[in-house]
Amino acid sequence: MFTINTRNATPIFEQIIQQVGKFIAMGILQPHEQLPTVRSLAKDLGVNPNTVSKAYHECEMNGLIYSIPGKGSFVSEHEKGVSNLVSDAYQELTAIYHKLLELGETQDTILNILKESHNDTIH
Repeated sequence: MFTINTRNATPIFEQIIQQVGKFIAMGILQPHEQLPTVRSLAKDLGVNPNTVSKAYHECEMNGLIYSIPGKGSFVSEHEKGVSNLVSDAYQELTAIYHKLLELGETQDTILNILKESHNDTIH
């Protein structure tokens, strides 16, 4: 289920965090469902267990998952974690929007690109 792209500039632990959030938002991971253990996911992805541990810790801090010592990590109730992800995404989008305006792009150009991107994902 989890994959990493070593050619991607995004750090591996962030790719794991993004995938956990995506799988929760898509309903692939359900509340209270157990995640793979740190060691098993690290082995499957071919990464250091500390990388997975860091990702799980960040997911827990963001309210996406919770841990039970000796039992593992589990998906939290969706609303808090997913709403944090949505809020973060809007903050990133707002920052990018303002940066594009500062670089001289027009509001119409930015909105057209977003609309084209939306149409591409539908088809």
